[in-house]
Amino acid sequence: LSLMQDMEDGQLDMPFENACLIASGVNTDKKMHTYLRKIDLVISRISHETDINKTSDPIAKAGIIFDWLQKNAHEGVYNDCYDIRDTLNLRVGNCLSYAIQFTIICRHFDIDIKNIFVPGHIYNMLVSREQTRYFEHTHSDGIVKNADKYHPQKKIMKDKELLAEIFLYKAHNANSNMKYDDSCKYCQRALMCNPDDNRPVILLLDNHIAKKNYEEAFRYLNEYLSLHPTDKKSFRNTYILLQRLCKKGDNGT
Repeated sequence: LSLMQDMEDGQLDMPFENACLIASGVNTDKKMHTYLRKIDLVISRISHETDINKTSDPIAKAGIIFDWLQKNAHEGVYNDCYDIRDTLNLRVGNCLSYAIQFTIICRHFDIDIKNIFVPGHIYNMLVSREQTRYFEHTHSDGIVKNADKYHPQKKIMKDKELLAEIFLYKAHNANSNMKYDDSCKYCQRALMCNPDDNRPVILLLDNHIAKKNYEEAFRYLNEYLSLHPTDKKSFRNTYILLQRLCKKGDNGT
């Protein structure tokens, strides 16, 4: 509730780490303090076990953090392991949770790290003094593939868009488990964080169709397309299908 109230104006005001933990499922102050202490412990270890405080160069500092995390905090890559709690507890994650962890720690050391989105993947980038370095958390060599580095749909993510990715993972999992109401709830939360992303819309329509709520799906698609007319072409077939299903329902068939 606190996160959704924070996002009502379209901006994220609470600390990024708190928001990510809430989106992942932390729901009490006690649990929040527990996970924030885990983050502080990682930061403290990096401070004491590396030379990070002996340099002021952001790229050098980010490299130190990246190397330390790879050796001490990353023990496995699993595509569906988006939950930052698992990354802190079990040292496992995917591109999203590892990028979030990296971002939180970099910011503590005053490093302006960026999260880069390409369809199906997230990595980090740092630009400093006309130098650019990329950080890949899910490949053993740590090198971002050229296909991702130069992807035509590459974009820098806002913090709230990272939260949307967490909710979208939860929505997909609920949909796979046929928990369509839960999936709809997470889709709506993803859209609150990133209203221009059509992926939650596609999933939301799938949930309503699975429940045979054709009129609700058609109403929602109409509303979405009225606000995003450039998406009409990509939703054309879905629009026609829902139109037919609604007519069948009206005819009692």
